[in-house]
Order: sequence, then C-alpha cells, then structure tokens
Amino acid sequence: MIPLFSPFIPSEAGEAVKQVIDSGWINTGQKEQLFRQQLQQKFGFPHCVATNNCTASLRTSLAALGVTRGDEVITTPWTMIATNTVILEQGATPVFADIEYDTLNVDPDSVAQKITDKTKAIICVHYAGAPSRLDELRKIAKEHNLVVVEDAAQALGAKHSGKYIGSSGKLVNFSFQAIKTITSGDGGAIATNSEELYEKLHTLIWFGINKKLRTKTALGSLPHDVKVLGFKYNMNDISATLGLVGLNHFDEALQKRRDVARHYREELQTVNDVTLMNYPKNAESAYWMFPIHVKRRLRFAEYMRRNGVEVSVHYPRNDGYTIFGGKQDLPVTERVDSDVIHIPIHSNLSEIQVAQVIDTVRRWHGY
Repeated sequence: MIPLFSPFIPSEAGEAVKQVIDSGWINTGQKEQLFRQQLQQKFGFPHCVATNNCTASLRTSLAALGVTRGDEVITTPWTMIATNTVILEQGATPVFADIEYDTLNVDPDSVAQKITDKTKAIICVHYAGAPSRLDELRKIAKEHNLVVVEDAAQALGAKHSGKYIGSSGKLVNFSFQAIKTITSGDGGAIATNSEELYEKLHTLIWFGINKKLRTKTALGSLPHDVKVLGFKYNMNDISATLGLVGLNHFDEALQKRRDVARHYREELQTVNDVTLMNYPKNAESAYWMFPIHVKRRLRFAEYMRRNGVEVSVHYPRNDGYTIFGGKQDLPVTERVDSDVIHIPIHSNLSEIQVAQVIDTVRRWHGY
C-alpha cells in the first residue's frame, strides 16, 4: 500500500539527538534558541517562539489576544479539530464561516458576514499548505479592529504574493508534528511581526514567567512576579535538534512535494469525474496534502485501496461534532463534505509510486 503520509527524518538525526542527550542538557536551551534563529533567518520571521506542538501555539496565540469567555472567534469548519478546540479551551465560541470550493480555505466574504460585536479574532487555515486570501482577510480584520490568527500547521515554506507565510502577520502558527514537511517529533512555532505580542507569547509558553526578566541570585533564578496565567508549552532541545536537522534538508523535502504535485497536476487535470484545486496566482502551496474533488467518493476510495493506494478524507467538517453544536448552514462545506479526498504526497514517494498513483486515478473513470 502506498502510504498517504510518511515522516521525513534525515539519516543524521539519530546521531544529532544522541549528542544532545550525551551533553546532559535536554530541556529548553541552546538548540531551541538556534532552531528559532534559523527559522527566522530562512523564512523571514520577524520574531519567533517555539512550542511543544501547534495546538499549544494556537491556544497561546488566542491567550495573547485576550480571547476569553463571552468572545467569538470566526473560523473554518474544514480543518483538524485542534484549530477549533483551542477556542473552546479559552472559553470562547467558534463561529463557522463557509469555505471556498476551489481551495478549501475559509471564504473572506462569509467571514465578513459572521462578524458581531462579540467577535475577538479571525482564524484562517492555510489548508493543505495553500495560503488563504490573506489580503482580503486582513482588510476585513483591520476594518473591525480584529486580528487574523493564521493556522499554518501545513504551510511551512508556502508563499503569499512572493513572501513566505510567517514573514508578515500578527500570529502565524506552525507545526513540526511527526508527518509534517519537517518534524521535531512533535513541536510548533509562532511567528509574529509584533514585538509586544512576542513578549507576551514568550511569557505565556512558560508558566507566565518571562525567563529573561528573572533575577539571578545565590538562591537561584527567581521571577519578580507572575501576573498572567501561563502554560507549559516550551520546546525542549531534543525536539529542537530534530527540527534543526530537518531544516537543513527543508529545501529538498519541499521540492520533492512540489515535483509530485506538478506531476499530479499535469497528468490528472483532464480525468473525468476528478477536479483539482484551483489556487490563486499569488498563492504558492507547500503541498503538505493533495486534495481532489471526486464523484462517487466512497467507490473511488474503495477502488484506490484495492489497487494499493491509501486515500483519506482526513478531516471531517468540524461543525458536525457535538462539542461545536452540530452542523450549520454552510453550502460549500456541505458540498465539499461529500466529494473531497486526499491522495498520497510526501518526500519519500518514489517515481514508481507516483506513476502508480497517477495510473490508478486515471483508470478510475472506467469503473
């Protein structure tokens, strides 16, 4: 079976981690600092904090904005559930906007219609690695004195209008989970162009304590005071080391995904009953996933698996879950919920496997 996902772990990762273990320091330290610095240098992040996962990053972002009980956060239903459970964790209410059929990203027009006097923030997901319509979303947010929180878990290396996702934006959240383009085992990061938010984030991810402001005495390094309720979301040096090794190979990992995507687009664009995504010209996807629209989805999935190719819907619509109150009237989401499926794309696919995926999809119309 050709797998849908596969972790990208460079061969030198084991030795690099062993060196950290042998050093005697495995918690947040020099490797974590170096990882943040290299993310900033490579992708142009103005400021960056590292966390132990992207869910933690998202919750910290909302906490930094003061999102709390009684607030509403406009968001997308088409995403990993963690995008929206963090809203509940902050005591706020997710308000689901509809999505775009051609991109699976949140629709700015629908977002604008959902804003009320209770709205505190807007969350967009760069779904499958393809940037959302940031210009429109940021314009809407500015008009209503809101902040766009970007879930870029799938979008490291993606570009919007020629600039890396994370090089601009108030709160841009990344993931280094096991099967992302590069992995730290599990981990996350938050990029921000605001020094004020950076200081808040830095404090929130470690118990509400800003390590830089601790007083060093003979009795230890002690905080002057703790004024905000924080979390235990810091990244340790073992995770950071895995991330650093992956970052050294990032360009080749991303290029492999884009090469696979190019082959899929060239070979599958004319297949009957299959419709590819149609991204805006200013959106350069990182292709963490390759979603397609397909007629008779269940039969297609059964056929693909019988022929040795793993496929998956991957993310059911979030508004269908009981914790979010049940399905809402979202026409495009309803349509997508019946025809979207993902085919394999990752750095470990061989040319033979890519050809097999293409051939299997192309033969589908005959069934």
